[in-house]
Amino acid sequence: MVMSFNKLRKIEQNTVLLPELSLTVQKRDIIAVQCENEYIGRLFSLLNHPEHIQKEAITLPEGGFQNVYLFQQTDGLYKRLNVKQMLLFWCKLYRHQANLEFVLNLCELQHCTMKKTKQLTLSEQRRLLFASALIQQAAVYIFEDPSLGLDLQSKHVLHNLLLHLADNGAAVLLFTPTLEEAIRLGSSVYRYSERGVQQLEQDIEDTENTAEEEPEEEITSMQVQLDKISAKIEDKIILFNPLEIDYLEAREGQTYLFVNNEEFASSNTIKSLEDRLQPLGFFRCHRSYLVNLQRVREIIIWSKNSYSLSLDNPSKSTIPLSKGNYSKLKELIHL
Repeated sequence: MVMSFNKLRKIEQNTVLLPELSLTVQKRDIIAVQCENEYIGRLFSLLNHPEHIQKEAITLPEGGFQNVYLFQQTDGLYKRLNVKQMLLFWCKLYRHQANLEFVLNLCELQHCTMKKTKQLTLSEQRRLLFASALIQQAAVYIFEDPSLGLDLQSKHVLHNLLLHLADNGAAVLLFTPTLEEAIRLGSSVYRYSERGVQQLEQDIEDTENTAEEEPEEEITSMQVQLDKISAKIEDKIILFNPLEIDYLEAREGQTYLFVNNEEFASSNTIKSLEDRLQPLGFFRCHRSYLVNLQRVREIIIWSKNSYSLSLDNPSKSTIPLSKGNYSKLKELIHL
């Protein structure tokens, strides 16, 4: 065990601002926690003011908080320095002689070494901020929503950075409001809500129906046309044509339909909807996701164990694709 949260919580005036957080991170772990932005902000506020934390609520690595790296959205850069000067400043600040060529290559900043930080694009600035994690030596690295606002190139950089930190023996912990990003980045994924912390199973192994399946009845074209998927809003029931749906997500015991950037709760389980929608071109890409393949524009390969699907919808959604289902999808679409 490198670091653990031991029933850490925050209550003010009988209001729970931070639910009970119990979580342990070990060497070489990359743990991703999906939770609300409010919880992320309050947690990092506590981490920045450790004097407000009860001693028994956190078990720290040897060296205490000085051996914990925090990546935060409020981190900034000195605008008058160029990229190389910024890296040298961090080396001096953290008293570590880093291999700057390696840092520049990993963060894909080789082309802008002499650029002042104020001239960098937003994505380049974020990649430069990631570089500080390679210079500040720590036992535990904790990231606040690191994927926020990143382009595809920078997401690849982040993914490789986390793998590098873990491969070198560090423990990595990140908090994000997006489940897809948690699944993509974490080797272990948890949900943190008012009910505490719950681990999510990542790869889909369909144990819900282990018995030999009954042959499905042939679905007529008339049945397909009349098959509607229901969702409820307050006292109304809405019926969707299946092909209107971009994807479905199972979350905290509830199934949600995503249609035109809106989210609708359904009373059906994701398994029952999979059985109904599979003949219409829907694919169970992950334990928690069912996608309309007609909406899929790209298959993104982050590494040999990490994949996502990019959708052709107004919000350009990305959803996770598990390793096991990547092979199934390749067969399905004849890749």
